[in-house]
Amino acid sequence: MTEPDKNQPNRLIGLAAKAFILAAVAAVILLGPIAFAADTAPQPIKIAVKEFPPLVFKDFKGFCIDLASIICEKNNLNPEFVMFNSVPDLLGAVESGNCDLGFAGITITPEREKTVDFSQPFFESGLMIAVRNETLGQITSIGNAVLRVIGLSIVLFFVGLTVVAHLVWWIERDDEDPLGFPAAYARGIVDAYWWAVVTMSTVGYGDKRPKKIGGRVIAAIWMFVGIIWFAGLTATLSSALTVDRIKHGEIADLPDLYGKKVGVITDTTSEDFLRYHNVKIVLTGSFDELLANLKEGRSDAIVYDAPPLMYAAKLDPTIKVVGSMFADQRYGIVFPNTGGEALKELFDIGIMTSRKNGEYQKIYGKWF
Repeated sequence: MTEPDKNQPNRLIGLAAKAFILAAVAAVILLGPIAFAADTAPQPIKIAVKEFPPLVFKDFKGFCIDLASIICEKNNLNPEFVMFNSVPDLLGAVESGNCDLGFAGITITPEREKTVDFSQPFFESGLMIAVRNETLGQITSIGNAVLRVIGLSIVLFFVGLTVVAHLVWWIERDDEDPLGFPAAYARGIVDAYWWAVVTMSTVGYGDKRPKKIGGRVIAAIWMFVGIIWFAGLTATLSSALTVDRIKHGEIADLPDLYGKKVGVITDTTSEDFLRYHNVKIVLTGSFDELLANLKEGRSDAIVYDAPPLMYAAKLDPTIKVVGSMFADQRYGIVFPNTGGEALKELFDIGIMTSRKNGEYQKIYGKWF
């Protein structure tokens, strides 16, 4: 009979310890990547946007969308863009916490900074004026003015011409005189019309001429009428063209807006600016409505931020941007006043980094 091994319990404990260590190592090897992937999964954030071409389009494209996507990618963020119809709705969504930030053409103002926070400026802009591009309409209008003036004059001219030609033919008809007017109506009246035209224009070829007192009196009167008629035609035509040019060029810059109906979007800096300057405004709720009011004549001009107006004018030849930019503005990313400090820092750094490495310039070149 053999004696029991006194070291066997220790060996069993050692084997169990080794098995535990091997199992732990295997768990780390197998489960480690899963835990690491879970820790580094992109963090979802909601970004409020508003249509503001070419910074933001309805299909979630544009300058702001590209810039936000680059910053989010570099900071392991997964953006979800939420479209809003107005600036107050966008600001309200950020202020209430329904969205983490707002990224569009939102001007930094002291009034807005009372309820929300802003990043450093990412875009320099200002307000501009757009009007209907009436170049073709102006040409048509000038043509109509010319036709109106000439048309009336031509009527008067032919009435006078007919009366004078018949009177001179009736008084001066004479088949014996080679410089006179044939007695036959068909031949004589043609010569009389010819004589009346060259006499009125003071050309006077001399191939036909009145000899009798009555004919010469009519000729003298007709020459004075011709001088007055041509002078009046020239003056009236010149006046019509001048008035038409003034009419179509009346809105060229900011001072020309006084007394006109100027379209603006509600609750925007353009509304605030024009109210401050006592300009008569026509309020609209969207950019599409703003453009429609201009093209359909409900507004004489519209005032809005320069980027969307210039982009709209580029695509639509019926719209023209006039004057120079005014009321300089800076666009910033919107954050809540509390709780958004970390995101604000990330996006501030992202804006500076994109400017430094050239990514900002590439996006700008793509959309502008």
